[in-house]
Amino acid sequence: MFIQHSVRLPLAHDRALRQLAISRQSTPYALLQECVRTGLAALQNQGSATQATADLMREVGMVGAQLAQSERILERALYVACTAAIYGRIATAGRVDESKLVREISEAFERQLRLAGGEQ
Repeated sequence: MFIQHSVRLPLAHDRALRQLAISRQSTPYALLQECVRTGLAALQNQGSATQATADLMREVGMVGAQLAQSERILERALYVACTAAIYGRIATAGRVDESKLVREISEAFERQLRLAGGEQ
């Protein structure tokens, strides 16, 4: 069942409609009906598309937060490994100055970060 509506188009839209109808081997009236159907479908689905986008953005944010937490854990593990390596190296040397020890650990940690491409 069809209901008749009168539609007024600006001249530019009429020309575009006629040219597109010719290129599609259709009539301007058939193409106008297709435009109305497509436009209504797009407007009806607009809310669900917005919700899907919001859901995707929320998921991306959660993944980003988990990645940041993983990076912190990996940096901490690297720091602990550097500390163990420095302690192991100086264990045979006997008593060492605490400030020198902290400096060597920090230098080793920074060096490993640079080698990994994660300069701070």
